[in-house]
Amino acid sequence: MEEIKKQGGKILFGGSVVEGQGNYVQPTIVSISHDAEIVKHELFAPVVYVIKFKTLDEAIQYNNGVP
Repeated sequence: MEEIKKQGGKILFGGSVVEGQGNYVQPTIVSISHDAEIVKHELFAPVVYVIKFKTLDEAIQYNNGVP
């Protein structure tokens, strides 16, 4: 979550550590720029990114470029 914040992301919901055995976080919703490096890599955590685009075509083009 700290790396998301460092890259300009804003945690909209969740993001807290779940107490107990293991390393778990709450399901999390993040608002972040599509230019952030972290959105280009798979996270092994319950995180969903909300990314704003000006047009539908821009969003489709971005999505088609993500491996």
